[in-house]
Amino acid sequence: MLLTLALAAVPALVMFYFVLKGYTYPAVEEPFFKDSTVITLLVVGLVEGFLIAAFYTMFDWTSPVFGVAFAFIQSVAVLLVLNLRRFHGKSDTVFYGYALGLGQGAGMSYGLMSIFINTAGGIDQMDALSWFVVILFLVMQLGLMSSVGTNIGEGVARLRIGEFTMQAMLVCVIGMLLWTFTAILTGDNNLLWILPALAMVALAVYYFYRTVYKGMAGVVADVLRLEGRKRSDIPKR
Repeated sequence: MLLTLALAAVPALVMFYFVLKGYTYPAVEEPFFKDSTVITLLVVGLVEGFLIAAFYTMFDWTSPVFGVAFAFIQSVAVLLVLNLRRFHGKSDTVFYGYALGLGQGAGMSYGLMSIFINTAGGIDQMDALSWFVVILFLVMQLGLMSSVGTNIGEGVARLRIGEFTMQAMLVCVIGMLLWTFTAILTGDNNLLWILPALAMVALAVYYFYRTVYKGMAGVVADVLRLEGRKRSDIPKR
């Protein structure tokens, strides 16, 4: 449990720090978000992700229907938190969405990795292939869900909630379908599993690059303009 917790938490905390460090003190004198809120939502996401993972394992991992259903559940879990009126039309909602989604991805990864290892009979029974699949799932979840959270957060900030939520859900559905096909082909001892596995990681990395790494600063600037404010200290990518 400690190993799987470290595998999920350490990269999530690294992503949390390096993405947000340019938007808060000491990088800027006036932080773009409240540290207490962003940390709270990271923890909320962790709890949500773990509960979703526990529920997910009660169903058939190799069913595309359940893959799609849980993609919707993951997205809706983010939306239910961010759709509070206090987050509407606020530029800092983008950061809160990122933290919430990142936490959910880490929680989902921790829950599934723990169950996956226990199903295999323990860490000593895990072979190189099993570890490789686990790591790929972790990368997919962290990249995918942090971007889903950011995407939905952008929609709430811009007051275009339905439009951006549907975008995020679509990408989440594709990611979970690719994971489902990976599980199917891995269970059949078919080397073709590497194709959907690499595709889901590529999707998550590209989505993260476009939505978080390249897109976050522009979104914050746009929403600040909608609020009638302008800042010259927004980090540039």
